[in-house]
Amino acid sequence: MIPFWLVPSIIESLSEGSIFVIASIGLTLTLAVVKLPNFAHAEFLTVGAYVGVVVSHFYPDNLLAMSVSAFLVCSVAAVAIHHIVYKPLMDRKVSIYFLVLASFAVAQFVRYVVYTWASSVTPNLLATTENISIYTVVSVFQVEISNIYVVSIILAVVISVLLALFLNLTHLGKSMRAIANNFDLARISGINVSFAVNVMWIIAGGLGGLGGVILGTYTSVTPALGFNTLLDIFAVVIIAGLTSFVGTIIGGYLVGFSTNTIIEALNYYFGVPFGYAPLLPFAMIVVVLLVKPTGLAPNSQTGIAFLRKLFNKRNTTNLAADENEPVVTK
Repeated sequence: MIPFWLVPSIIESLSEGSIFVIASIGLTLTLAVVKLPNFAHAEFLTVGAYVGVVVSHFYPDNLLAMSVSAFLVCSVAAVAIHHIVYKPLMDRKVSIYFLVLASFAVAQFVRYVVYTWASSVTPNLLATTENISIYTVVSVFQVEISNIYVVSIILAVVISVLLALFLNLTHLGKSMRAIANNFDLARISGINVSFAVNVMWIIAGGLGGLGGVILGTYTSVTPALGFNTLLDIFAVVIIAGLTSFVGTIIGGYLVGFSTNTIIEALNYYFGVPFGYAPLLPFAMIVVVLLVKPTGLAPNSQTGIAFLRKLFNKRNTTNLAADENEPVVTK
């Protein structure tokens, strides 16, 4: 008999995992192209969620307007932060540790700017919600699936596919991949590195803002929204191996399932309190780093090596069988 909690928790896991994919894939892009663990990425979620709150005040239930506005605002913010903070430091060839510390400082600055703005406008903005209706689209096994659940899952799939096509089929996307592989070689090869990096920040910041809009439909929008999600986002990219987009999809849904279905199972069978749910993604980080530090992303070279090994093993078996076959003489 299927436990009563299983189907609802799986649906919740898929939806929440989709949000983690949307929120994390921009950070994966940043790590892949400029090798920066940008801790300020989570603040794009906060800014995007507040943009959604403001836009929904004028255009209620218009998720498209909220998403486009958040994408544009966070894209501009990401490019501005890059040129004001990160690019001058990168031009000086500073250590990655200085860049990480700078990203911490940027995150704190953005968070308190949002806090100051929200508290100065009205105290209600310190804990508010987006003005969007949530209604049931379909019921599965007597579990109601809302419009936001459907939108988040569709968005995660569409964004992942479009980003993969962009990186593999367009000239600009291939330029980003070249920069990711070898920055100096890409520059001397005639690639407009500055333009490609700017576009990368536009995409990364915009996707962070889009993730904030979707996340804001699930929970209260506060200045700490992104900060509270930061470790979950990094759990996703660490599980993914830091730079793999396929791994980010896997990691996003693994974190979603760990904070819903897995904790439900632990509570149902072993009585583990739900308050331990935030610990599960970090337990997954430790396990992944100990067992497979390169992450859980599928590796094409590993697959090729496996097929080659399997083929060679089959040929060896056939050769051994031929050698052991008795010779028939007439």
